Amino acid sequence: MKVRGLIIITFLFTTLVTYGQSEKSSKLSEDIINITFKDTVFNFAFDSIAHNLGNIVPTNENNRLVKYFKYIGTEPIIITRAWTGDPHYICEYPRESLIPNKIYSFTICFYHQDRQGKMTKVMGFDLSDGNRISFKFTGTYLPITK
Repeated sequence: MKVRGLIIITFLFTTLVTYGQSEKSSKLSEDIINITFKDTVFNFAFDSIAHNLGNIVPTNENNRLVKYFKYIGTEPIIITRAWTGDPHYICEYPRESLIPNKIYSFTICFYHQDRQGKMTKVMGFDLSDGNRISFKFTGTYLPITK
């Protein structure tokens, strides 16, 4: 009796977890469909390669920005390295061979604590075909009020 109850509970838990993930994946898919890719660089389509973050409030926390791209080439390619200078960096990106016409995401981690004035940051990817893609991020740090 105890084993049968455990099996039923395990099945219900697995079903609930899977169902929740499907809803989340479905919502993400809907959001990705609505992306307008304006900039194309070396068979990669991006919504933009230049980003104005506007006014930035310096905080003690890492701020994350998720960006999307589509690989529109036909040859196998890999992002071999994400490059930047501290304290802002590309913290997540696909590390597998990219599939043509698939949409991927990458995440930039910004650390704005104790920053002042204008921000201009260039970072990007090195590709397995020898090319390099650059992104530019700008903004203005708001004065810290205490």
